[in-house]
Amino acid sequence: MPLDSILQETPHTPGPPILDPRPYSRKDAGDVLAVGLATTVLMWSVGYIFRMPGDRVPAPLILAALVAILIGGGFMGAWRTRRGPIGGLWVGLISGSLNLLVLGSLGRDLTTDHRIIAYEFLWAPVSVISAGLLAWIGGFFGARLNPERRQYLHPEGSLTLSTGIATLVLIMAGGMVTGLNAGLSVPDWPDSFRFGMFFFPLSHMTGGVFFEHTHRLFGTLVGLATLIQTIYLFRHESRRWVKWTSFIALIMVIFQGLMGGLRVTGHFTLAKSRLGMDPSTPLAIIHGAFGQVFFAVLVVLAAVCSPSWTSNLQPKPRLSAKIGRSMAWALVGVLLVQLTLGAILRHVGGVLLLHISVAVIVLLLALFSGARAWGLNPDQLILKRVGLALLCVVSLQVLLGVCAVIALGGGGPLEHPDMAQAVVTTAHQTTGAVLLAIAVLLAVWTVRLESPVSLKHLESI
Repeated sequence: MPLDSILQETPHTPGPPILDPRPYSRKDAGDVLAVGLATTVLMWSVGYIFRMPGDRVPAPLILAALVAILIGGGFMGAWRTRRGPIGGLWVGLISGSLNLLVLGSLGRDLTTDHRIIAYEFLWAPVSVISAGLLAWIGGFFGARLNPERRQYLHPEGSLTLSTGIATLVLIMAGGMVTGLNAGLSVPDWPDSFRFGMFFFPLSHMTGGVFFEHTHRLFGTLVGLATLIQTIYLFRHESRRWVKWTSFIALIMVIFQGLMGGLRVTGHFTLAKSRLGMDPSTPLAIIHGAFGQVFFAVLVVLAAVCSPSWTSNLQPKPRLSAKIGRSMAWALVGVLLVQLTLGAILRHVGGVLLLHISVAVIVLLLALFSGARAWGLNPDQLILKRVGLALLCVVSLQVLLGVCAVIALGGGGPLEHPDMAQAVVTTAHQTTGAVLLAIAVLLAVWTVRLESPVSLKHLESI
């Protein structure tokens, strides 16, 4: 089936826009899954920032922040859905279950039998139940702001959006690993210093080990979220091509995880020391670029699962629609080249001038496509906003690129970068991922909302 037909596969009926033609069902758990995942991502992000090496935030303050986020998640689960306080409870149970991925790190050593038994039969259930109760408290108050039990969250759209946000956080965490040259701080995989990945003690996460190991944990969370998303869409989505796109995303995240591990080991091995490893720089480069492509796929999924996409919005006839589509997809293609060059520059250097040259092409294409979408669509708010976002993000990316070159002294990766240099280069990399996602969004929304016509046909209309 042609791409245009696939992207426009949505009901079109006359009359005012219908944002969500499908009836809501309490059996559709996409809303609480989305809030539970978003709550978990926020908890992990706050814990990541507060636990960074350096002047650490006191543990009681970290705990208070995490409890507040759980209560807030339950509040949102009741306020923005029809479920009331039970929605808050479900958000807490989901978040508590996802947090089991890091719960094992809180112990000193879970390698002994009695500690594993205590974890499995005591701490894990208590943690999940406690999270559910805390979120239920938040849900009790959130429900008061929604006494009519209205549904504000679109299940499919909110779940796919939450998965995309989790992936963006993962990209930032991966950028810090590269920015600090911490990619080989943990010498083995899938274990971490002979511990199971999920049982590596938090007290051992210092220096580069902290950044490398937490990146692995974030990767696991995104992989699990993508699996949940795929299962959910296969159960609730009627469009076959959307289902299979979600399945492709699942295969991509599995492949990305394998590349990340093989970047450390060089081959499949059970060795526990560096002597049995053969780290691969080419895989590190591919791993960095492929992660941003995966993020763009998730953003497209979030767009096509949104209520705006499935509404009865009619595409507008445009004389320049074919040009707009061609330029938007050309921008996507050039950005893929540029992001690959950026990954090469961050790992081995030597392509700075080429990277800057391609950046000029990216800037010109982005300015044209963004200005066209912004200025030509006063009656298509989605295209107008995406175009404006493209203009803003590409401007920010150019500024960050200049800052990155200055921070690195005009060369490639530094042997001993400091935190400020890592933050600048990571911000540049992350904004590049966002820029690619916006470019892809503009391309698919242009196909969805603009219909190419000839001048003769337009005059007849």
